[in-house]
Amino acid sequence: MKVQLLGQRLALAAALGATATIAVETGLIAGAAAQQKNQFYCDTSKSPPATIVRTPRGNVPVIRWTSDVFPPPLTPEERCKIVSQRFQEFQNQNKLRYITTGQMNGQLVVCVANRKDGDCTGLLFTLKPGSDPRSTLERLLNYKALAGGNPLNQSSSERLYVDMEEIINTAPVAGGSAPSAGPAESGDNPWFAN
Repeated sequence: MKVQLLGQRLALAAALGATATIAVETGLIAGAAAQQKNQFYCDTSKSPPATIVRTPRGNVPVIRWTSDVFPPPLTPEERCKIVSQRFQEFQNQNKLRYITTGQMNGQLVVCVANRKDGDCTGLLFTLKPGSDPRSTLERLLNYKALAGGNPLNQSSSERLYVDMEEIINTAPVAGGSAPSAGPAESGDNPWFAN
């Protein structure tokens, strides 16, 4: 009887050991997947510079920086670097849920929000004085919605919000053109054109 009980305990211990090993290996695999998060960067290899997000399915162009409305040192390349870094910081902090527009420090901005109908929780970049933020964001949504086959995303307050997860998962990968952060040129649908 004692031998049988000992055998059952050994079998249970072996099973628990195997379960623990599987759990550890599964945890390692999940950890590796988490490290493959999307990475934002400024690509200056072509003109104009572009904010790109590197995803498991490929590089997705986010913004093409063509506007030189802001004086030096805020060249298109410098804005690309700054804003790409902000995208990455918000991604790392799990705050990159929605992009919307608002006002910060008396200036019109494109910002991040934690939820639809939410206020700005972080600055991405400032818009040119006198621009229409809603119109700018609508052009963004039209470009991305058409590219991804998704309807426009309007909240009940009529403020527009861009679902970044949807954009990252459905927007065309590199090879197409990124939306522009400068004036519309030859009929393009620019993103953040003002």
